[in-house]
Amino acid sequence: MYKSRKAAFIIGAIVFVLIAAGFIFLFIRVKNTPEITVVQTVDDTKNKGDLYVEMPIIKSWNDSGFHANQYGATLYNNTYNNVKDWSITLSFPNNAKVNDSWNISLYENEDGTVTIINTPNQGFNDIIEPKDFITFGFILFSNSDEEITDFVIKATPEAKITDYPLYYILLFMIFINIVFLSINIAVVIKDHQYKVRTEHDRKIIIQSMKTFTNFIDAKDKYTRGHSIRVGFYTKKIAEKMDFDEDELDNIYYIALLHDVGKINISDSILNKPGKLDEEERNIIETHTTNGAQILKDFNSVPHIVEGARYHHERYDGNGYPEGLAGENIPLVARIICVADAFDAMNSDRCYRKAYPMERIVKELKEGAGKQFDPEVVKVMLELIEENVFYGIGKEDNEE
Repeated sequence: MYKSRKAAFIIGAIVFVLIAAGFIFLFIRVKNTPEITVVQTVDDTKNKGDLYVEMPIIKSWNDSGFHANQYGATLYNNTYNNVKDWSITLSFPNNAKVNDSWNISLYENEDGTVTIINTPNQGFNDIIEPKDFITFGFILFSNSDEEITDFVIKATPEAKITDYPLYYILLFMIFINIVFLSINIAVVIKDHQYKVRTEHDRKIIIQSMKTFTNFIDAKDKYTRGHSIRVGFYTKKIAEKMDFDEDELDNIYYIALLHDVGKINISDSILNKPGKLDEEERNIIETHTTNGAQILKDFNSVPHIVEGARYHHERYDGNGYPEGLAGENIPLVARIICVADAFDAMNSDRCYRKAYPMERIVKELKEGAGKQFDPEVVKVMLELIEENVFYGIGKEDNEE
Protein backbone atom coordinates (compact mmCIF):
# COMPACT_ATOMS: atom_id res chain seq x y z
CA MET A 1 0.00 0.00 0.00
CA TYR A 2 2.81 2.40 0.94
CA LYS A 3 4.61 1.80 -2.35
CA SER A 4 1.46 2.38 -4.40
CA ARG A 5 0.73 5.66 -2.58
CA LYS A 6 4.32 6.79 -3.02
CA ALA A 7 4.08 6.01 -6.73
CA ALA A 8 0.83 8.01 -6.95
CA PHE A 9 2.48 11.10 -5.44
CA ILE A 10 5.49 10.72 -7.75
CA ILE A 11 3.15 10.52 -10.74
CA GLY A 12 1.28 13.60 -9.50
CA ALA A 13 4.55 15.52 -9.11
CA ILE A 14 5.65 14.51 -12.61
CA VAL A 15 2.32 15.69 -14.04
CA PHE A 16 2.72 19.07 -12.30
CA VAL A 17 6.21 19.38 -13.78
CA LEU A 18 4.79 18.64 -17.23
CA ILE A 19 2.04 21.22 -16.67
CA ALA A 20 4.62 23.82 -15.64
CA ALA A 21 6.65 22.98 -18.74
CA GLY A 22 3.50 23.41 -20.83
CA PHE A 23 2.88 26.91 -19.42
CA ILE A 24 6.52 27.88 -19.97
CA PHE A 25 6.17 26.74 -23.58
CA LEU A 26 3.01 28.85 -23.96
CA PHE A 27 4.63 31.98 -22.50
CA ILE A 28 7.62 31.58 -24.80
CA ARG A 29 5.31 30.97 -27.74
CA VAL A 30 3.26 34.08 -26.93
CA LYS A 31 6.36 36.21 -26.41
CA ASN A 32 7.81 35.06 -29.71
CA THR A 33 4.62 35.10 -31.75
CA PRO A 34 5.73 35.52 -35.37
CA GLU A 35 4.77 38.50 -37.45
CA ILE A 36 1.89 37.91 -39.84
CA THR A 37 2.76 38.42 -43.51
CA VAL A 38 0.18 38.19 -46.28
CA VAL A 39 0.79 38.67 -50.02
CA GLN A 40 -2.40 39.74 -51.79
CA THR A 41 -3.66 41.06 -55.09
CA VAL A 42 -6.38 43.62 -55.51
CA ASP A 43 -8.59 41.13 -57.34
CA ASP A 44 -8.15 38.41 -54.69
CA THR A 45 -11.59 38.42 -53.08
CA LYS A 46 -11.77 34.72 -52.14
CA ASN A 47 -8.68 33.90 -50.06
CA LYS A 48 -9.44 36.03 -47.04
CA GLY A 49 -6.68 35.03 -44.64
CA ASP A 50 -5.62 36.38 -41.23
CA LEU A 51 -5.24 39.86 -42.71
CA TYR A 52 -7.18 40.99 -45.75
CA VAL A 53 -7.43 44.30 -47.61
CA GLU A 54 -10.13 45.57 -49.88
CA MET A 55 -8.77 48.53 -51.83
CA PRO A 56 -11.32 49.57 -54.48
CA ILE A 57 -11.23 52.76 -56.52
CA ILE A 58 -14.21 54.75 -55.36
CA LYS A 59 -13.72 57.72 -57.65
CA SER A 60 -11.68 58.58 -60.78
CA TRP A 61 -11.19 61.82 -62.75
CA ASN A 62 -8.77 63.69 -65.00
CA ASP A 63 -7.21 66.94 -63.89
CA SER A 64 -4.74 69.05 -65.87
CA GLY A 65 -3.56 66.10 -67.93
CA PHE A 66 -3.24 63.76 -64.92
CA HIS A 67 -5.39 60.79 -64.07
CA ALA A 68 -6.62 60.67 -60.48
CA ASN A 69 -7.88 57.61 -58.54
CA GLN A 70 -9.36 57.86 -55.07
CA TYR A 71 -8.79 54.62 -53.14
CA GLY A 72 -10.99 53.76 -50.18
CA ALA A 73 -9.38 50.84 -48.33
CA THR A 74 -10.49 48.51 -45.51
CA LEU A 75 -8.02 46.32 -43.59
CA TYR A 76 -9.68 43.34 -41.90
CA ASN A 77 -8.26 41.48 -38.91
CA ASN A 78 -9.60 37.91 -39.21
CA THR A 79 -7.55 36.56 -36.27
CA TYR A 80 -8.60 36.10 -32.64
CA ASN A 81 -5.93 38.56 -31.46
CA ASN A 82 -5.39 42.26 -31.51
CA VAL A 83 -2.88 43.25 -34.18
CA LYS A 84 -0.61 46.26 -34.11
CA ASP A 85 2.22 47.85 -36.07
CA TRP A 86 0.50 46.94 -39.28
CA SER A 87 1.81 48.04 -42.67
CA ILE A 88 0.94 47.59 -46.34
CA THR A 89 3.71 47.74 -48.94
CA LEU A 90 2.70 48.29 -52.56
CA SER A 91 3.99 49.58 -55.89
CA PHE A 92 2.59 52.77 -57.42
CA PRO A 93 2.36 53.28 -61.18
CA ASN A 94 5.29 55.12 -62.75
CA ASN A 95 5.50 58.82 -61.86
CA ALA A 96 2.49 58.49 -59.54
CA LYS A 97 2.14 60.76 -56.54
CA VAL A 98 -0.21 60.83 -53.56
CA ASN A 99 -2.08 64.08 -53.39
CA ASP A 100 -3.97 63.42 -50.18
CA SER A 101 -4.51 60.62 -47.57
CA TRP A 102 -6.42 60.00 -44.35
CA ASN A 103 -5.86 57.76 -41.31
CA ILE A 104 -2.44 56.72 -42.61
CA SER A 105 1.10 57.80 -43.37
CA LEU A 106 3.01 56.85 -46.52
CA TYR A 107 6.77 56.34 -46.86
CA GLU A 108 8.73 55.73 -50.04
CA ASN A 109 11.26 52.89 -49.92
CA GLU A 110 14.59 52.67 -51.68
CA ASP A 111 13.31 49.94 -53.98
CA GLY A 112 10.61 52.24 -55.32
CA THR A 113 7.77 50.76 -53.30
CA VAL A 114 5.59 52.64 -50.86
CA THR A 115 4.70 51.55 -47.34
CA ILE A 116 1.43 52.53 -45.72
CA ILE A 117 1.49 52.50 -41.91
CA ASN A 118 -0.88 53.36 -39.12
CA THR A 119 -0.59 56.71 -37.42
CA PRO A 120 -1.09 56.10 -33.67
CA ASN A 121 0.47 59.46 -32.82
CA GLN A 122 -2.55 61.00 -34.45
CA GLY A 123 -4.98 58.73 -32.65
CA PHE A 124 -5.79 56.61 -35.71
CA ASN A 125 -5.69 52.88 -36.24
CA ASP A 126 -3.27 51.97 -33.46
CA ILE A 127 -4.82 48.56 -32.74
CA ILE A 128 -7.14 46.45 -34.84
CA GLU A 129 -9.23 44.29 -32.58
CA PRO A 130 -10.11 40.65 -33.36
CA LYS A 131 -12.62 40.25 -36.19
CA ASP A 132 -12.61 44.03 -36.65
CA PHE A 133 -11.35 46.41 -39.35
CA ILE A 134 -10.01 49.88 -39.97
CA THR A 135 -10.49 52.18 -42.95
CA PHE A 136 -8.12 54.56 -44.68
CA GLY A 137 -7.73 56.12 -48.09
CA PHE A 138 -5.62 58.21 -50.42
CA ILE A 139 -5.81 59.99 -53.79
CA LEU A 140 -3.26 58.89 -56.37
CA PHE A 141 -2.31 61.09 -59.37
CA SER A 142 -0.47 59.61 -62.32
CA ASN A 143 0.05 60.29 -66.02
CA SER A 144 -1.69 57.02 -66.93
CA ASP A 145 -4.73 55.08 -65.90
CA GLU A 146 -2.59 52.29 -64.45
CA GLU A 147 -3.93 50.93 -61.13
CA ILE A 148 -2.44 49.29 -58.02
CA THR A 149 -2.44 45.52 -58.51
CA ASP A 150 -0.83 43.82 -55.48
CA PHE A 151 0.65 44.47 -52.06
CA VAL A 152 2.14 42.85 -48.96
CA ILE A 153 0.41 43.16 -45.59
CA LYS A 154 2.34 42.80 -42.32
CA ALA A 155 1.25 43.07 -38.67
CA THR A 156 2.30 41.97 -35.20
CA PRO A 157 -0.35 39.98 -33.30
CA GLU A 158 -0.84 40.62 -29.57
CA ALA A 159 -1.09 36.94 -28.66
CA LYS A 160 -2.35 35.67 -25.28
CA ILE A 161 -1.90 32.23 -23.76
CA THR A 162 -5.67 31.92 -23.68
CA ASP A 163 -5.58 31.94 -27.48
CA TYR A 164 -4.13 28.43 -27.50
CA PRO A 165 -6.16 25.24 -26.90
CA LEU A 166 -3.17 23.90 -24.93
CA TYR A 167 -3.92 26.49 -22.22
CA TYR A 168 -7.32 24.94 -21.52
CA ILE A 169 -5.89 21.43 -21.70
CA LEU A 170 -3.32 22.41 -19.05
CA LEU A 171 -6.04 23.93 -16.85
CA PHE A 172 -8.01 20.70 -17.11
CA MET A 173 -4.87 18.72 -16.24
CA ILE A 174 -4.33 20.92 -13.18
CA PHE A 175 -7.90 20.29 -12.05
CA ILE A 176 -7.62 16.53 -12.59
CA ASN A 177 -4.23 16.39 -10.86
CA ILE A 178 -5.48 18.37 -7.86
CA VAL A 179 -8.44 16.00 -7.56
CA PHE A 180 -6.10 13.00 -7.97
CA LEU A 181 -3.66 14.23 -5.32
CA SER A 182 -6.49 15.27 -2.98
CA ILE A 183 -7.97 11.79 -3.17
CA ASN A 184 -4.56 10.23 -2.49
CA ILE A 185 -3.94 12.57 0.45
CA ALA A 186 -7.35 11.67 1.85
CA VAL A 187 -6.59 7.97 1.39
CA VAL A 188 -3.19 8.37 3.06
CA ILE A 189 -4.85 10.07 6.03
CA LYS A 190 -7.48 7.32 6.18
CA ASP A 191 -4.74 4.67 5.87
CA HIS A 192 -2.83 6.26 8.71
CA GLN A 193 -5.91 6.39 10.90
CA TYR A 194 -6.70 2.78 9.99
CA LYS A 195 -3.11 1.70 10.77
CA VAL A 196 -3.24 3.46 14.13
CA ARG A 197 -6.51 1.72 15.01
CA THR A 198 -5.23 -1.59 13.64
CA GLU A 199 -1.99 -1.33 15.61
CA HIS A 200 -3.96 -0.50 18.73
CA ASP A 201 -6.23 -3.50 18.17
CA ARG A 202 -3.20 -5.66 17.38
CA LYS A 203 -1.56 -4.71 20.67
CA ILE A 204 -4.74 -5.54 22.54
CA ILE A 205 -4.95 -8.92 20.81
CA ILE A 206 -1.29 -9.72 21.49
CA GLN A 207 -1.49 -8.59 25.10
CA SER A 208 -4.64 -10.64 25.61
CA MET A 209 -3.06 -13.70 24.04
CA LYS A 210 0.14 -13.26 26.03
CA THR A 211 -1.85 -12.95 29.24
CA PHE A 212 -3.68 -16.17 28.41
CA THR A 213 -0.49 -18.00 27.37
CA ASN A 214 1.23 -16.81 30.55
CA PHE A 215 -1.65 -18.36 32.47
CA ILE A 216 -1.13 -21.64 30.59
CA ASP A 217 2.68 -21.58 30.89
CA ALA A 218 2.42 -20.75 34.61
CA LYS A 219 1.19 -24.30 35.17
CA ASP A 220 4.77 -25.43 34.53
CA LYS A 221 7.50 -23.19 36.04
CA TYR A 222 10.06 -24.70 33.65
CA THR A 223 8.14 -23.70 30.51
CA ARG A 224 7.25 -20.17 31.61
CA GLY A 225 7.42 -17.91 28.54
CA HIS A 226 7.54 -20.94 26.24
CA SER A 227 4.52 -19.96 24.11
CA ILE A 228 5.75 -16.39 23.64
CA ARG A 229 9.19 -17.60 22.58
CA VAL A 230 7.69 -20.15 20.19
CA GLY A 231 5.59 -17.33 18.72
CA PHE A 232 8.74 -15.27 18.22
CA TYR A 233 10.70 -18.13 16.63
CA THR A 234 7.76 -19.06 14.41
CA LYS A 235 7.35 -15.51 13.13
CA LYS A 236 11.07 -15.20 12.37
CA ILE A 237 10.99 -18.45 10.38
CA ALA A 238 7.93 -17.23 8.47
CA GLU A 239 9.64 -13.88 7.72
CA LYS A 240 12.59 -15.78 6.29
CA MET A 241 10.14 -17.79 4.17
CA ASP A 242 8.69 -14.54 2.73
CA PHE A 243 5.27 -14.64 4.38
CA ASP A 244 3.40 -11.38 3.88
CA GLU A 245 2.58 -9.00 6.76
CA ASP A 246 -0.90 -10.33 7.47
CA GLU A 247 0.31 -13.93 7.36
CA LEU A 248 3.10 -13.09 9.80
CA ASP A 249 0.64 -11.68 12.31
CA ASN A 250 -1.62 -14.71 11.93
CA ILE A 251 1.15 -17.27 12.36
CA TYR A 252 2.37 -15.42 15.44
CA TYR A 253 -1.10 -15.58 17.00
CA ILE A 254 -1.37 -19.29 16.09
CA ALA A 255 2.00 -20.05 17.68
CA LEU A 256 1.09 -18.15 20.86
CA LEU A 257 -1.91 -20.45 21.38
CA HIS A 258 -0.41 -23.72 20.10
CA ASP A 259 -0.29 -25.21 23.64
CA VAL A 260 -3.67 -23.90 24.79
CA GLY A 261 -4.83 -27.50 25.27
CA LYS A 262 -2.43 -27.91 28.23
CA ILE A 263 -4.92 -26.01 30.33
CA ASN A 264 -6.72 -29.34 30.79
CA ILE A 265 -3.56 -31.25 31.78
CA SER A 266 -2.86 -31.91 35.43
CA ASP A 267 -0.02 -29.87 36.97
CA SER A 268 1.40 -33.07 38.45
CA ILE A 269 1.94 -34.49 34.98
CA LEU A 270 3.27 -31.22 33.49
CA ASN A 271 5.74 -30.77 36.36
CA LYS A 272 6.76 -34.41 36.82
CA PRO A 273 10.58 -34.46 37.07
CA GLY A 274 11.01 -38.01 35.89
CA LYS A 275 10.05 -39.92 32.79
CA LEU A 276 6.31 -40.10 32.03
CA ASP A 277 4.65 -43.48 31.95
CA GLU A 278 2.51 -44.49 29.00
CA GLU A 279 -0.76 -43.31 30.54
CA GLU A 280 0.73 -39.94 31.41
CA ARG A 281 2.21 -39.59 27.93
CA ASN A 282 -1.20 -40.34 26.42
CA ILE A 283 -2.72 -37.63 28.60
CA ILE A 284 -0.03 -35.13 27.56
CA GLU A 285 -0.69 -35.91 23.91
CA THR A 286 -4.35 -34.96 24.32
CA HIS A 287 -3.32 -31.29 24.59
CA THR A 288 -3.28 -31.12 20.76
CA THR A 289 -6.87 -32.26 20.31
CA ASN A 290 -7.98 -30.37 23.43
CA GLY A 291 -6.44 -27.21 22.01
CA ALA A 292 -8.16 -27.73 18.65
CA GLN A 293 -11.48 -28.14 20.46
CA ILE A 294 -10.96 -24.98 22.52
CA LEU A 295 -10.06 -22.94 19.43
CA LYS A 296 -12.64 -24.37 17.02
CA ASP A 297 -14.77 -21.22 17.12
CA PHE A 298 -11.81 -18.82 16.83
CA ASN A 299 -12.53 -18.02 13.17
CA SER A 300 -10.84 -14.60 13.05
CA VAL A 301 -7.37 -16.21 12.82
CA PRO A 302 -7.10 -18.62 9.86
CA HIS A 303 -5.49 -22.03 10.54
CA ILE A 304 -5.33 -21.49 14.32
CA VAL A 305 -6.98 -24.89 14.91
CA GLU A 306 -4.41 -26.58 12.63
CA GLY A 307 -1.54 -25.06 14.61
CA ALA A 308 -2.86 -26.41 17.90
CA ARG A 309 -3.89 -29.82 16.54
CA TYR A 310 -0.96 -30.75 14.30
CA HIS A 311 2.19 -29.16 15.78
CA HIS A 312 3.28 -32.57 17.14
CA GLU A 313 2.87 -34.40 13.82
CA ARG A 314 6.19 -35.70 12.45
CA TYR A 315 7.40 -35.33 8.88
CA ASP A 316 7.93 -39.12 8.71
CA GLY A 317 4.33 -39.82 9.83
CA ASN A 318 5.16 -41.08 13.33
CA GLY A 319 3.69 -38.11 15.20
CA TYR A 320 0.31 -37.47 16.80
CA PRO A 321 -2.67 -37.12 16.92
CA GLU A 322 -3.36 -38.36 13.35
CA GLY A 323 0.01 -39.57 12.07
CA LEU A 324 0.08 -37.17 9.11
CA ALA A 325 3.26 -37.12 7.03
CA GLY A 326 5.18 -34.75 4.77
CA GLU A 327 3.27 -31.91 3.19
CA ASN A 328 -0.02 -33.39 4.36
CA ILE A 329 0.85 -31.66 7.62
CA PRO A 330 -0.28 -28.01 7.37
CA LEU A 331 2.69 -25.68 6.81
CA VAL A 332 1.91 -23.59 9.88
CA ALA A 333 2.10 -26.74 12.03
CA ARG A 334 5.40 -27.79 10.42
CA ILE A 335 6.91 -24.41 11.26
CA ILE A 336 5.61 -24.44 14.84
CA CYS A 337 6.97 -27.99 15.23
CA VAL A 338 10.53 -26.79 14.57
CA ALA A 339 10.13 -23.64 16.70
CA ASP A 340 8.59 -25.69 19.56
CA ALA A 341 11.41 -28.25 19.48
CA PHE A 342 14.05 -25.52 19.33
CA ASP A 343 12.67 -23.83 22.44
CA ALA A 344 12.36 -27.16 24.24
CA MET A 345 16.05 -27.87 23.57
CA ASN A 346 17.13 -24.30 24.30
CA SER A 347 15.36 -24.08 27.68
CA ASP A 348 15.83 -25.69 31.09
CA ARG A 349 13.24 -28.35 31.83
CA CYS A 350 12.31 -30.15 35.05
CA TYR A 351 14.16 -33.27 33.88
CA ARG A 352 17.26 -31.67 32.23
CA LYS A 353 19.24 -28.50 31.50
CA ALA A 354 19.11 -26.60 28.19
CA TYR A 355 21.22 -28.06 25.38
CA PRO A 356 24.24 -26.17 24.09
CA MET A 357 23.65 -24.61 20.66
CA GLU A 358 26.02 -27.06 18.96
CA ARG A 359 23.85 -29.97 20.09
CA ILE A 360 20.63 -28.17 19.10
CA VAL A 361 22.00 -27.68 15.59
CA LYS A 362 23.00 -31.35 15.47
CA GLU A 363 19.54 -32.49 16.65
CA LEU A 364 17.81 -30.30 14.05
CA LYS A 365 19.98 -31.63 11.23
CA GLU A 366 19.42 -35.25 12.29
CA GLY A 367 15.68 -34.64 12.64
CA ALA A 368 15.29 -33.09 9.17
CA GLY A 369 13.10 -35.39 7.07
CA LYS A 370 12.20 -37.42 10.15
CA GLN A 371 10.63 -35.26 12.84
CA PHE A 372 10.96 -31.98 10.96
CA ASP A 373 10.25 -30.52 7.53
CA PRO A 374 13.74 -30.27 5.91
CA GLU A 375 12.99 -26.87 4.33
CA VAL A 376 11.88 -25.40 7.65
CA VAL A 377 14.97 -26.81 9.36
CA LYS A 378 17.13 -25.20 6.66
CA VAL A 379 15.59 -21.80 7.41
CA MET A 380 15.93 -22.32 11.17
CA LEU A 381 19.63 -23.18 10.81
CA GLU A 382 20.17 -20.01 8.77
CA LEU A 383 18.56 -17.95 11.53
CA ILE A 384 20.72 -19.65 14.15
CA GLU A 385 23.79 -18.96 12.02
CA GLU A 386 22.75 -15.28 11.88
CA ASN A 387 22.49 -15.21 15.72
CA VAL A 388 18.87 -14.05 15.49
CA PHE A 389 18.02 -16.01 18.64
CA TYR A 390 21.15 -15.18 20.63
CA GLY A 391 20.38 -14.72 24.34
CA ILE A 392 16.76 -15.90 24.06
CA GLY A 393 15.82 -18.96 26.02
CA LYS A 394 14.87 -18.57 29.59
CA GLU A 395 13.41 -15.08 29.40
CA ASP A 396 10.27 -14.02 27.58
CA ASN A 397 10.92 -12.32 24.29
CA GLU A 398 9.48 -8.81 24.10
CA GLU A 399 7.35 -8.72 20.93
